Formats: sequence, structure tokens, C-alpha cells
Amino acid sequence: MKFESLPNEILLDLFDYFNGIDLLHAFNGLNYHFNSLLNKQYQSYHFKFNSISKYNFDTICSQHLPFITDRIISLSLSDNEKTPGQINLFRSYISSFSQFTRLRSLSIYHLHSYDTLMKIVDECHHLNYLTYLNFYSYFSRFQYNQKDFQSIVNNIWNFPQLTHCNVDISIQGSNFFSIPTKISTSLKYLNMYNNKLT
Repeated sequence: MKFESLPNEILLDLFDYFNGIDLLHAFNGLNYHFNSLLNKQYQSYHFKFNSISKYNFDTICSQHLPFITDRIISLSLSDNEKTPGQINLFRSYISSFSQFTRLRSLSIYHLHSYDTLMKIVDECHHLNYLTYLNFYSYFSRFQYNQKDFQSIVNNIWNFPQLTHCNVDISIQGSNFFSIPTKISTSLKYLNMYNNKLT
């Protein structure tokens, strides 16, 4: 029996063992059957873009992302030395994070733009399945605004299904986290790495 002759249910179960990047590289373009499974039936994409080449990142974002935004379950982006500018580049491919209607986990690493953080948090506010949120960010002091930062924290606390939140936000060498003025009805686990409450 040929691999592609396996029942769709088995193939879709096998796809769960791949992250989205490897899944698309391995099976996309092999034949119509696999393309149909990937583009129309598979429901649980996990993308960890932290160390992907820019070429592969652009290929996935331009050729695949528009067709699967409502089927991405977890997403990890990074602006580290291997992937500089990735977060804003990713945002150029989408109109809003609110497109990811089934997103359960979002991780943002090495973000250096305060404005981008505010936009992402605002766009994620209506994601009804988002339960895991991880922010690891560094900002210069001139970007920091206590009122805006308080608004960011309150918006995170208002995410309707958020249960796990990991935060490491450094503002020019100092770690701050504003005490929320809202009460989260869903949050169960909060990790603040070296952050001072303000």
C-alpha cells in the first residue's frame, strides 16, 4: 500500500506529529491529494518561526498563510539575531492577529517595538481560544509610557480564555510590570521573570 493511499483520517493524524514548517515542506506540492488535505482539511497548524530562514518564512507567509489563518493553533515569532524584523514582516502579511480565530498559544520573543506590542495585544483581545500567551520584550526607556503600559496589562487581563501568561518585559535594563486594575476571571498561571511590579 502506498503512503498516500492511507485513509485521510490516518494521514491527518500523522500530520499532528509535524510542526507547520516541516509539514508544508514535506507534503505540500507532492500531489493534489496532499495539497487538498493541507489546504482544506487539516485543522491544527503549529508554527514556530524562531529560527527559520527568511526565504522559507516569506514562502510560508505569502503562499500558505492566507489559506490557513483560521486553522493555526499556535504561533511563535521572534526578532532575534537570526530572524531580525520578523514580527513586523509577519504583520505585513496579515491584516490583523484577529484573523487567527482558533489560535490557542501565542509567543513573541525579542520584540523591540512598543507600538507593535500595543497593536498585537489589542488585536488579540477578541481571540476566544487564546489560552497561552508569552511575551519576552526589550524596549528603550523613551518608548515607555506608564499609561499605555497599564492599558496593555489590562487588555491582557481581559483576554476571555487566557489561563497561562509568561511575561519578561525589560525597559532599558529594568524589568517592570504594571499591577493590573482589572480582574482576570480565567488566568490560572502567571510567570513574571525578574519583573518589578509598578
